[in-house]
Amino acid sequence: MFPQIKTILYTTALGPHTRPVFRFAVSLAKQIDAGIVLLHVVEPLNHSTRFLLDSYLPSDVVDNLHKQNTRGILEKFHQRLETFCEEELGATLEQTTLLSEIRVISGLPCEVILHEADRCNADLIVVGAHSGSRSRTDLLGSTTRRLTLSSKRPVLIVPVADAPDTQWPQALI
Repeated sequence: MFPQIKTILYTTALGPHTRPVFRFAVSLAKQIDAGIVLLHVVEPLNHSTRFLLDSYLPSDVVDNLHKQNTRGILEKFHQRLETFCEEELGATLEQTTLLSEIRVISGLPCEVILHEADRCNADLIVVGAHSGSRSRTDLLGSTTRRLTLSSKRPVLIVPVADAPDTQWPQALI
């Protein structure tokens, strides 16, 4: 028997394949009468960048800049995703029942995705196969690879075509 899927956690790196993978998740959700939680994870400053800032500025100034910038960045990404969803769904978050929430969180992508899957009790995690590598042999991004190894939930990896605006067929199942 096929497990019942009521909540899909769709996670995106906001790369060139965001639209076709989102369209796939939307089509799937409509077919199985599921809701979608959209997630984008903003990675924190890496150690090299933090070290460089600490070398030139007092630590309290760096901490304050980091807090202000992180908050502003998260808000900007959230607004960008709201606009994106309105374009794709033809409705705002408040006007649609398909998309239950948009989450933008700072942290390590795999850890945040797994935590958010637990938080929203996702039945399925949907990700694109590949986001940033230029290598044709690297079929999965590092986050997707980690998810498939660490998740206790099913992870659906949607293959991405070369064209960023690829349209997926309406009937997927």
